[in-house]
Amino acid sequence: MSILKLNNIKFFFIFSFLNFFSCDVLEKKPNEMREKLIWTANDEYPTVIECENVVDTEDRLNCFYEYLYEYLSNNLKNRDDVKNLEFNDSIMIKIIVDKNGKVYPSEIRFKNPEYYNEKINSIIYELLDSMPTVVPAVKTDYGVKVKSQFDLPLILKVKK
Repeated sequence: MSILKLNNIKFFFIFSFLNFFSCDVLEKKPNEMREKLIWTANDEYPTVIECENVVDTEDRLNCFYEYLYEYLSNNLKNRDDVKNLEFNDSIMIKIIVDKNGKVYPSEIRFKNPEYYNEKINSIIYELLDSMPTVVPAVKTDYGVKVKSQFDLPLILKVKK
């Protein structure tokens, strides 16, 4: 055999060998990543500066919920455009905290659809949009900030 044929055969085997193993590696990586992205007890939920000194994870999360609840309910009740409304309902707000700490609602549901009020809906969006940046959730096994989503129930009673 000539040297050219031997070089072509070597090239073919090396290329086939690398191609075979590189495809196998590419298939395993996404599965491994999905397993690692499962939320664990060591991961940190989003929080605010006022709650950072709370050590217990559950207490810290409750502190964050209380902060959001107080922020929304106080700001809603103290607005002149809300004081003119009569409203008594529970609202479920799906809140997203992105990896930069920006807070915004993805959905607002009123418990009683007949109490749905576009004004209150838009004010909630406005309040969350103007809310100070929070500390985002952290996936501790990677040390990266991640986007998180959770539900915040809000009971709102406004009387004229």
